[in-house]
Amino acid sequence: MEEYAKLLTGIAALVGAAAWPVAVIAIMYIFKDELRSVLRMIPTMLDRVKKASLAGVALELDRVANAEVETGPDKGGKITPQQIESARRIAIETRDVSPQTLLGELDRLCLEYDSLRRTLPSGENRTRAMTRIIVKMRALAPSLVDFLDVYKGSGSPGSRLAAIAMMQMVPRVADLVWLRERFSAEQPFVFYHAALALQNVANISDTREKREHLRDLARQALTTVKNFPGGTPDQGTIEVLEALISSLSQ
Repeated sequence: MEEYAKLLTGIAALVGAAAWPVAVIAIMYIFKDELRSVLRMIPTMLDRVKKASLAGVALELDRVANAEVETGPDKGGKITPQQIESARRIAIETRDVSPQTLLGELDRLCLEYDSLRRTLPSGENRTRAMTRIIVKMRALAPSLVDFLDVYKGSGSPGSRLAAIAMMQMVPRVADLVWLRERFSAEQPFVFYHAALALQNVANISDTREKREHLRDLARQALTTVKNFPGGTPDQGTIEVLEALISSLSQ
């Protein structure tokens, strides 16, 4: 009798286990048209979410650029808490968005920078326009830092500026030798931002050897900037490098 009871219990458990899949299949069959309609809507819904995220990114980039640059190129050129917060917000809002989507936005900024360099005469208006671009690049930089090598090795000045923006915002990935070479291979606007990147690296350099190496690179960069063959040395870059050398010598 006991064996018979165990057999009935086993059969009941088996039927119970099978009932759920059968019920699910039955429900799917009954509502197959509705399910098919919902499945067709999923790509559209995802596309809407992506577009909403991108629209939010574009608004955030404009917001932070306007806030920083309207106070003047010198103020906008520095990395501020507002820019760091903007980058954090974008990283959160786009964590479910494909990196390729953000890369497209960054590439657009790179092309815009290249175009400005070719079309606008040197002066405050061009500096202000370029500063808007790097402020936007910084907001995207932490989300795209895994692509640093692609931008660092590009033949586009705008792409190399994007690489510098990544090193400014995430100094642990900075390539010091590459940054040092910028002072010989680029234009004064890039000098200044390469100097800011070196300055941020100094903030995380925790050994004497690292600080001495960085100081030597900063001294080399300062000599190069002071002997810039293209005209008057960039005073903003000189000030950043001199302050950096002084802090590293203490």
